[in-house]
Amino acid sequence: MKLLTLVRHAKSSRDEPALADLDRPLAERGRKDLPVMASFAAARLPPVDLLLCSPARRTRDTALAFAAALGYPESDMDFAAGLYEASGASLLRLLQRQPASVGHLLLVGHMPGLGELSRMLCDGPDDKFPTCAVLHMGLAVAGWDELQAGCGELLWYQTPKRLV
Repeated sequence: MKLLTLVRHAKSSRDEPALADLDRPLAERGRKDLPVMASFAAARLPPVDLLLCSPARRTRDTALAFAAALGYPESDMDFAAGLYEASGASLLRLLQRQPASVGHLLLVGHMPGLGELSRMLCDGPDDKFPTCAVLHMGLAVAGWDELQAGCGELLWYQTPKRLV
């Protein structure tokens, strides 16, 4: 059995319209929600073997906070360009290429891909997977290459709004 944790980046700012989408920073609400959600997840998650993250600034900042809370080495984080604007199907293909030695993978990314992936694997939440939400699932596979639709079981799902 494999474990997969999906994290949507914390709320980002649109205060500087001239900034490229990749460079958007976290908004005040994102900076407030992030330590709460990272701490919540760290208290409930087993050790992470691999942390994959989109290269966007907002996902990097989110991943760094989760890595710190989880005791995951920042130097081991994998900023995969293919995660930016990836569809659920693209994320599935990326996950299928991960080494069998990875037991628990944490993926920090974007909508709509994360929502599509969660619904594909474990009939995840029908809502829009809000910013800084965390979804943790078990996968009935021995290797990531066996990953397919419906192989997951939702273990827990949390959003910042539900914690307040």
